[in-house]
Parts: sequence; C-alpha cells; structure tokens
Amino acid sequence: MRKKSFIRGISLFLFLCLAMTGTAFAQANSNKAVIHLGGSYNKSLVDDTGAGFFGLDIYVGKMITNELCLGFSIGYDVVVYDTPAEELLKEEPFKEMLGVIPFTLKAKYYLTFSQMVQAYVSAGAGVYRAAPSLGGRPIPSPPEVGTIGSIRGSGNCPGGSIGVGLDYWFLLTTGIGFELEYHMFKVPDGDNFSYVQARVNYCMIKF
Repeated sequence: MRKKSFIRGISLFLFLCLAMTGTAFAQANSNKAVIHLGGSYNKSLVDDTGAGFFGLDIYVGKMITNELCLGFSIGYDVVVYDTPAEELLKEEPFKEMLGVIPFTLKAKYYLTFSQMVQAYVSAGAGVYRAAPSLGGRPIPSPPEVGTIGSIRGSGNCPGGSIGVGLDYWFLLTTGIGFELEYHMFKVPDGDNFSYVQARVNYCMIKF
C-alpha cells in the first residue's frame, strides 16, 4: 500500500513539474530558437500565369527578446503548375511550371495572447531563385513566346516578403501554426513577379 502511495505521489509530482514547465516554456521567448517546418499552397498574382501549387519551407530563428525573432528561411515553392488553355486540344499538351527557391533573412515580431497562443508579423529580404519549365522543353528564345509571367529562364532575383502568422503551442515546446505571406521579386528584365502563400507550420522551440 505504501509503495503504491509512494508511486502515486511521485507520479503526481512529475505531472505537476511537467505542467509548470509547460506553462513556463509553452511559447517562444527570449534566448530560445524557433523552427517552423511548413507546407504551403502558392498562387502567382501575375496575370496569365495559370494555377497555383504546393511548396515546402523551413524557417530557423533566434528570439532576441520576448518579441523579436531573427533568422533565415529557405523553401521550394511551385507557384505555377498548369496546362496552357491553347494546348488542351493538342495531342500532347504540356505542363508549364514555375518553381521558386526563396532564401531570405527574416524578422518576426511576436504578440503574446496567452501562454500557448502567439501571433506575429514578419518581413524578409534576400534572393529568389526562379526555375521555370515548359513540359521539360527549353523555353523558346522569342520573349513573347514560352514565358511564365515575365520569366523566361532560371535566375537569381532580389526580392522580399511580408506576412502574418499565428502559433499555437499545444504540447510544451511543440505546436502548429498558420501563416499568410506575400512575396515579390524583380526578374532580370525589370518586371516584378509576386505570389501569395498560405502555409501550415509544424512549430518547435529549442533551448
């Protein structure tokens, strides 16, 4: 009987310790690292570029204060994936696809609503690698033919992003989040290319 009572007492003590730890640590705050692993749906905002598609992104940052997080993000976002309308009636229609690899430095400013819920605004700047493909065939040389938006070939383009997000820390240092982000970068001929991204994140805090 005493053994069972002792085990119950230890179990209760451990439970209380975990509960208190969860209350103290179940949010991103100063000196902690934050990792977001996200799956997204991306859609170009440029006319005549076709349907959107999915992407994968990762953000790794360090909380400088209880509100400010600085870090970097990288991903692979397919922002166009479509069969051009004029190709649908042909015997061998081809897909047009535009993949974008953003590599940006990003700052997030957090607003804490509770021990488990935090919202943030973000801003980033860096390089966007554009990788267009027309059914695996080379893009034709005339600029008016075979472009995706105004992008004719692969290249590194300067750009940036702004966004808003919400993190819910449901299990100590683990959570889920939702993020809406707007990206824009300048293509080599001087035009701007933009896309919007809705992302679901798996969130982690590291000490």
